[in-house]
Amino acid sequence: MANTGPATPPATPHVTPPGPSVLSDMTNLPLPDALAIATAELAKSKADLETTQSLLNGLTRKSRKRKRKRNAIADDAESSDAPARNKVKTTPAEHTQDFFTHGRKIMRFIGPFENIHSIITHGLKMDTALFGDEPDEGPLELRMSESWRIIYQKFPGFHDLMLSIHKDLPLIEDISNQMASGMDNARSDDTGTLKPRILGLLEKTLSPDATVTLTTGSSKDGRGSAHPIVAPLLLPLEYTDKEEYPDPWTLIAAGELDINGKQFPCFLFPFGQVDDYTALETILTGPILLRSAKALLMGPASALKGDGWHRGKAGNASLIGLLTFTGRLIAYIACQVRFNLSSQQDWNKLDGHFDYEEFFWCLVGLFDDEQYGSKTIALYNRVVLGHAAGVAPAAGAVTSSIDVSSMTHLERLKAARTVAQAKASAAVAAAAAATC
Repeated sequence: MANTGPATPPATPHVTPPGPSVLSDMTNLPLPDALAIATAELAKSKADLETTQSLLNGLTRKSRKRKRKRNAIADDAESSDAPARNKVKTTPAEHTQDFFTHGRKIMRFIGPFENIHSIITHGLKMDTALFGDEPDEGPLELRMSESWRIIYQKFPGFHDLMLSIHKDLPLIEDISNQMASGMDNARSDDTGTLKPRILGLLEKTLSPDATVTLTTGSSKDGRGSAHPIVAPLLLPLEYTDKEEYPDPWTLIAAGELDINGKQFPCFLFPFGQVDDYTALETILTGPILLRSAKALLMGPASALKGDGWHRGKAGNASLIGLLTFTGRLIAYIACQVRFNLSSQQDWNKLDGHFDYEEFFWCLVGLFDDEQYGSKTIALYNRVVLGHAAGVAPAAGAVTSSIDVSSMTHLERLKAARTVAQAKASAAVAAAAAATC
């Protein structure tokens, strides 16, 4: 057996001494200090927990929004053969505008029969053409150019936006559709205002304190030629009190007489108007029209009240920024009155042989006579808005008459030429007066 010598003692493992801990430190502190530190640590932990929970809630909300957006896009894609990317295309973020609301506002200024897409397309074509290369304009194109100016002068930034995207045809079509929907919505609202009230506005004498009786139900049965009071009001003035037309409605029903959009129904005139030249001075001044204008623009409660009266805010007149009446606005109100007096159930361009669009433009054409137009507009301004000259714009407001920045180059040149011609004429007149 080998001599192994003395035994080697086993190695002692190295143990790292424990470091200080919060708990050991706190046990060496006085009791009040230990409680304060523990309370602070608990508050910090609680704050961290709330922060984490808030972040989680935010992420969850964003996730839900993304999910809803994906579902909406998917639904649109399934409901149409068009690619989904065409369904979600919008204007650039820096140019976001509420085009539906634009449509609601502009309808009463340009009329209910205008095609927004055609107007924008025509306007951009004219404004992007090289100077002197603008295409010739016929009557229809001149109307669209006027509508285009009315639109872009009404909404700041709209003209610049349209010019910046004039090559993006799908986007322009989407904007046009939104505005067209707004126009239809506003026209429908106005019909909803007049439909139950129009029969209560027909009496010759109605005091300001009279109560307008509302008709109930959605049907218009019993109106039109079947109504004893409405029928004479819808009859063209040229058919009234004539020996050759003893019973005009019977002749109309038999097809021996016709009613079309170029004729003027009696509700356009004051009660008792005869068919002579004086009708040219009184057309569009009938009390039914004026009462309806107040109901539509200042609120139904104002229909029978004094000039400019309104309850609370000034209704649609305030919402659309109406400063003065125009021929188109008055003609639109006449179309609404005619439709609500008729037995026609749904708004349509045609009512038998009567063409509402033809009627509208025929009435607008009356305002080509400046003397008649200014007198009639002053009447509506006074009765509805309370001032014959209209409502003064708010400080800083831009009106179409002074909005030089939104004029096209051609319009500015024409305006400058007009000013120059006026100065030249004034100089000639002054020279002639000096020689006398």
